[in-house]
Amino acid sequence: MNKNVLKFVLSLKIRRLRQKQGLSLKELAERSGLSHSYLNEIEKGKKYPKVEKLLGLAQALNISIDELVSAKMGRQLHPLLEFLESDLATSLPLSAFGIGEQDVYDLMSHSPEKFTSFLMTVSEIAKSYDLGLNDLNKAALRAYLEVNNNYFPFLEELGTGFGLGLYKDLKDKEPQEWILYLTDKLHRECGLNVDREALGSQEGTEELRTLFKVKNGGQPATLFLNKNLDEYQVIHALVKELGAQKIQSKEALNKRDPLRKEFPDLMFESQSFYFAGATLIPEKEIVDDLKGVFKKGTFGSEDFLEVMRKYPAPPEVFMGRLTQIIPHHFNINQMFFLCCNENIKENPGSYFISQELHLGQLHHPHGVSLQEHYCRRWVTTELLKQIKIHGKPLCFSTQISKMEEGGKPYLCLSLARSRGSEPGLNSCFTLGLAIDDNFKEQISTLEQCTIEEKVVGRTCERCSISQCEERVAPPTIWHRKRRFENKVAAIENLIK
Repeated sequence: MNKNVLKFVLSLKIRRLRQKQGLSLKELAERSGLSHSYLNEIEKGKKYPKVEKLLGLAQALNISIDELVSAKMGRQLHPLLEFLESDLATSLPLSAFGIGEQDVYDLMSHSPEKFTSFLMTVSEIAKSYDLGLNDLNKAALRAYLEVNNNYFPFLEELGTGFGLGLYKDLKDKEPQEWILYLTDKLHRECGLNVDREALGSQEGTEELRTLFKVKNGGQPATLFLNKNLDEYQVIHALVKELGAQKIQSKEALNKRDPLRKEFPDLMFESQSFYFAGATLIPEKEIVDDLKGVFKKGTFGSEDFLEVMRKYPAPPEVFMGRLTQIIPHHFNINQMFFLCCNENIKENPGSYFISQELHLGQLHHPHGVSLQEHYCRRWVTTELLKQIKIHGKPLCFSTQISKMEEGGKPYLCLSLARSRGSEPGLNSCFTLGLAIDDNFKEQISTLEQCTIEEKVVGRTCERCSISQCEERVAPPTIWHRKRRFENKVAAIENLIK
């Protein structure tokens, strides 16, 4: 058992036995022959005494030393011990949020029964929604990005510095020349080979964009790229790997495991992705471009597509880059970003969200784990429909979306495309900016635009919009909510 867990179990036992026997900390210190301050450290889980001191404590508490040092905690607190010994406890990314292990022990020891009940409740919710450790780690990463407003100065600086050299050597060059240059750079500076054929050829690897194989004996490290990636996706993947080589230590790079998805692995992946975006879409340039678009008084597709085409990055990376730049440079901090998908081969007409980010608060729409039907009135689902019906490789559109029942309006910028690395999968990336006073102060030209406005819902099951032509499922959850509200109103009326 983990030494820290043993200290915590001992501290909890001593405190509970002392309180049960009505002893103060000072009285137990006198009985056991220990100092008041040392005993206080033990009860805080910071110290684990030697055998002779444990004997004195056991005698003072009228129990055997075996009972005192045993890891058993009784039926009521057994779930707490299971939690402390679980993968979940060891994998929680507490340090990313400034929370130390001792902080958690202090919280648990304050009221262990209540904390145990809380753990059991969370466990039941996780089981009900089929959530695992990987889901928790992804949620923790999202929270980390949101807490930092999705902006990281050290990665901006690192990417900008690297990008200056790239643009100096490759300005006005064709994508293939970028690819050759970056491939050679990885080989010369990192001793890394690039394979663009194997990945995606074997069953089970179709959905993988990249795969890193560590150096093994006499074989060099290899970066596998999915053979179906387009040129800009290849460029992004190569720059992302160059970023990984810069960000991580050699020791960490040699321990990379593509099948391991713990929080540090997800964080590393996120930082490498950010580095690549900051390199290919430099901060100063994209800020100037966006200012130009916002001043025009138009938000048509050509305005944004013209800006996007300036940079050697995939459309999805460009959209993600906006989530880093707009909050920081335009002081618009109420926004969401979603990646909504449709698998036209396996489940046409059904949509699922694979990526989301919320700044300022949890916005609508957001992902649901239940089998509900996302609103077809959103520009997101409309663009996915166009991609499927008309076979377009890429579509961009805007919409002012207002949530039903008095919700706030959002300016939605949406870009849909077919995913080259995953045939049959279409994705739409939507950036939603809340149109509040802060937004209007930064982008005063919105009123000059002729953008479609639409009242939208989250899912059909939760939506109150009547006579909706786009509805694909009855509003069962909304009806349930209304019945409950009517029940509450009736009860309140009767007991006045």
